[in-house]
Amino acid sequence: MFKKTAFLLLFALLQFFTSPLFAQNLKNRTEEMYPFGTVIIAKEPLPDKVYASQKDKIIVSVVYFEKGTSNIVMSSVGTGFVSKIPGIILTVRHLLVETVTAYDYVFMGTIVTDSARINFPLFLIAKGEAGTFKDLMVLKTDVETLVKARTDSDIVRPNPYSLLLRTSEFADAKVDGKKVYISGFAPTVSEYFNKNNQPTSVYVDLINFTFTAEITAPVIDMPINKLGIRKLFRLIDSAESGFSGGKVMNDNGQVIGMTIAASVARNFVYAISSKDIDQFLKDNKIK
Repeated sequence: MFKKTAFLLLFALLQFFTSPLFAQNLKNRTEEMYPFGTVIIAKEPLPDKVYASQKDKIIVSVVYFEKGTSNIVMSSVGTGFVSKIPGIILTVRHLLVETVTAYDYVFMGTIVTDSARINFPLFLIAKGEAGTFKDLMVLKTDVETLVKARTDSDIVRPNPYSLLLRTSEFADAKVDGKKVYISGFAPTVSEYFNKNNQPTSVYVDLINFTFTAEITAPVIDMPINKLGIRKLFRLIDSAESGFSGGKVMNDNGQVIGMTIAASVARNFVYAISSKDIDQFLKDNKIK
């Protein structure tokens, strides 16, 4: 009798808790993203401040044209985020392929919402100088876009441009076993053969994800540190190629670095420290 009663009690408890527990499992793990609808953006629930902070990122593109024409030749795509200043975007310098001197190029930012992808112009104001490994680039929005960002917003009609006013807070980090978070967008492109049997690129997917990681070492006394970067963080986990320029956050959503590279097997990710980013902004008088 006791076993039967205990079983019925357990069954009743499972019926009561199953749905709420399942719902909690998806808390801070999903977003509404055009054109996919609901997507999972993390392996596990993110801390509230990280979940809010990872939303404040944009796609940064450099589009190359044949000189004097509107014919697009190629593009490079990465991630960017707002610095300490509204409308000032941080990303990586290696998006700009300056060796391609035969082409003109323009910068573009893209905000991804639940119902659209919104493009706006960006303009270069600072980049890491040649001969260094300062893989940093600073872009700014135009006045018209900033005016749009300052337009009133509410729950019913959120203003997507307001993302450009949500500035980042920087923080230092160290090897202490605490979790950090690598966030970015990663476009996926593949090829197929068209009707003329020519290989043609096709846009497959746009990944929006935040990986949980851990700092395994500070890189502070290697040849790279003599080329303009005082400290890199080596993180253990994954990142996609489009994550370059994306923020790396602590559990308070503060920026402790920016993704610039990954190991060959993508088991390790390298991030420029927030102190280097801050110094770069100061050196270029961006306040």
